[in-house]
Amino acid sequence: MENTTLVLADLDGTLFRNDKTISAYSKKIIKQIQEKGILFGISTSRALVNAVKFLDGISPDVFITNGGGLVTYQEKKIYDCKFSSEEIQKLIQSCFSVCGSDAVISVDNEQGLYSNSKEELGDKFWTYTDFSNFNQSCMKLCVKTLDKEKIHKIASSVGIDTVDFLRFSDIPWYKLSKKNATKEKAIEALCTYLKIPVSQVVAFGDDFNDIGMLTLCGTGVAMGNAIEEVKQIANEICSANEEDGLAHWLEEHIVKV
Repeated sequence: MENTTLVLADLDGTLFRNDKTISAYSKKIIKQIQEKGILFGISTSRALVNAVKFLDGISPDVFITNGGGLVTYQEKKIYDCKFSSEEIQKLIQSCFSVCGSDAVISVDNEQGLYSNSKEELGDKFWTYTDFSNFNQSCMKLCVKTLDKEKIHKIASSVGIDTVDFLRFSDIPWYKLSKKNATKEKAIEALCTYLKIPVSQVVAFGDDFNDIGMLTLCGTGVAMGNAIEEVKQIANEICSANEEDGLAHWLEEHIVKV
């Protein structure tokens, strides 16, 4: 991996262990690749304000967050793609119309993560709202359903051809974002800004929304715990997240080289 310029890691199911922690070993290896002059970045569906709360001991050079809706390099915003406040209002209204008044929804932007859920959405960093007066622009909207036909109806409220929608493998939710608010579009924008070819990027992932990223980058590495669809398109497969597979792969292919 002599030509590697940038390493990108998904968080949940990838860099994170199942309890959302990052091992001391992973932190050490990440620091070592940065000391070799290689950029390290996070590429996650989490909102930026949510993601950084879990990264004690790591200082990423790059953040691709909100599912690809926001890219920052050394704390400078270089790309964003989001629904307008009017589009978000239409999508929210459509969620309640299509899925019922008890539909569970979340939206996120640079300011935070908002939801009408009575549960904890996997962690505690979110703000409750009933969405009755919500008027912010957002990078993505997620709704608790696995009914693709309902998702099509919801997306049609702002133009189905303008929306990217994808389900999660581990929870019964779909996410909707603008067509260009994907990890792969964010990486293309980042590489253009950094003036590096995508062939020099190594990316790690485990779920549906990582497929485009792993396919695009020069080396796409699937976690041992990844869904089968991710493993099928990956160049390589490392050990599972619970076994620090990402860090072991980096040590073997980059640190020791």
